[in-house]
Amino acid sequence: MVEALLVIGVTIALFHGLGMMPLSADEPIRALVAADMAINGNYIAPKLNGEVYLNKPPLYNWMLLGFFKVFNSYSEWVVRLPSILSLLAWGITIAVLVGRRLSNYHFGLVVALAFITSGNLWFYSSYLGHIDVTYSLVTFLQLYALYHYGERGNWWKAFGWSYGLAAVGFMMKGLPSIVFQGISILVVLGVNRSFKRFFSLQHILSGFVFLIPIGLYFWAFSQHYDLELFAKRLFTESSSRTVADKSLLQSIGHLFSFPFIYLMDIMPWGLSVLVFFRKDARQLVWSSSFLRSCIWLFGANIIVYWLSPDYRARYVFMLTPFLLIPSLYALYRTVNASVRIKKMGIWIPGIAFLVALIFGMVVSSKISFPFSELFVGLICMALILFVTDVLKVEFQYPLTYSLLIILVVIRIAYTNSVVPIRIETGPYLTEKTEGLEIARLSKYDQLAMYHSNISLTMNWYITTARNQTLETETSNHNLSSMYLVPTEVIKDTSNVDTYFNFVRRYEQKPFSLVKFKRSFPAMPKKKE
Repeated sequence: MVEALLVIGVTIALFHGLGMMPLSADEPIRALVAADMAINGNYIAPKLNGEVYLNKPPLYNWMLLGFFKVFNSYSEWVVRLPSILSLLAWGITIAVLVGRRLSNYHFGLVVALAFITSGNLWFYSSYLGHIDVTYSLVTFLQLYALYHYGERGNWWKAFGWSYGLAAVGFMMKGLPSIVFQGISILVVLGVNRSFKRFFSLQHILSGFVFLIPIGLYFWAFSQHYDLELFAKRLFTESSSRTVADKSLLQSIGHLFSFPFIYLMDIMPWGLSVLVFFRKDARQLVWSSSFLRSCIWLFGANIIVYWLSPDYRARYVFMLTPFLLIPSLYALYRTVNASVRIKKMGIWIPGIAFLVALIFGMVVSSKISFPFSELFVGLICMALILFVTDVLKVEFQYPLTYSLLIILVVIRIAYTNSVVPIRIETGPYLTEKTEGLEIARLSKYDQLAMYHSNISLTMNWYITTARNQTLETETSNHNLSSMYLVPTEVIKDTSNVDTYFNFVRRYEQKPFSLVKFKRSFPAMPKKKE
């Protein structure tokens, strides 16, 4: 009962406010590429700002396109829905796999909820429609399949499933899937002492499960654009955030700071790694093939990002479960084994819940509905108290349940109080409002960007409001079209009709929506 209510609370918290914020950060990139597919019908080599998008293969964009078609909408919540559904599916996957492995489905659910409510993912990334959660789910399954079937000695399935999932991941994000596959194969072969399998027929033939679909896509892409340029861009995208692209000082500093940054990104559950200072905890983990393999898979793969100064929390989501599973298990088997609390395990968090609830309601300037999700949480808490008191329930993980309840409350209060402030004070609401106004003013005209790009957020709202892609024109200009042009380019004001002015966030550069009357001005030369 308690676990069910926690799942409901976490789910409500994830969906609450899904469409509140304008698209921001990297969200418009994927969304604009998918919108270009929907508008222009080019599914193989879609464009961004009028140029073929080369940074990532298109699988995630195909997924977004499917959601646009199903819901017949470009709303913010539709853009973010694939990420949220992937996160919930991932939680279910972790709960089932860990429950089976350790014969403890209660613990499997604890790990799943801990992962979902971990720091950066809970309070930042799960608000956004990034590619990373969906990609990380695929990569997690890729690594787990390799270990699971490898441990059983079924190498056809181990290599076949992992290479198949690697192909799916590659079609989302490119080369990182190859790196994860290569490192994890060495780990699994090492754990099973089967390095000879690397040269086996199972491994060699299973490689075609990866190569054939990728090769078919590359062939199709080559019919539209230069394949060599695409391959170079994919390599550049993967190497630009590594030590190869950063200074020696940056790289050395990152080596020391990364462990602390990473643990902060998975707080409060990152504190569970402190259990490994206990000898009995280390012995417990090392005595289990599954837990030991989780540590190896995490440790071997995290090194790539430990050496990458331009680290982002979302790049390693797929590895975090492999750390939390053994650390939390060791924590509850060693430190918390004797903790069995009946009423105190729920009355203490109950009081904390009510305090957090009152605080959230007091500081909240905007509550979406009269019966806000905060009150749903209050009802859930009352049910927990009732069931605990009447049935004398004994909790196996009282402190974890307490912490999860508090995190759910904080998340909902955060959505109702902090998020609206961020929206009002941030730049994205302004860009949305200005983009919609530009779309209204240019409704009956052709529109393009003149030799320069506006922000992707503004581009998104203009594109979807007009249902026409917004391209950057550097030639073939038309006097009947409207242009978004850097204001500094307009030297002769008598040559233009100006309809709107705004400031692009990048470089704080003034822009204007204009029509040219007689001629088109030259762009200033770029500074060397």
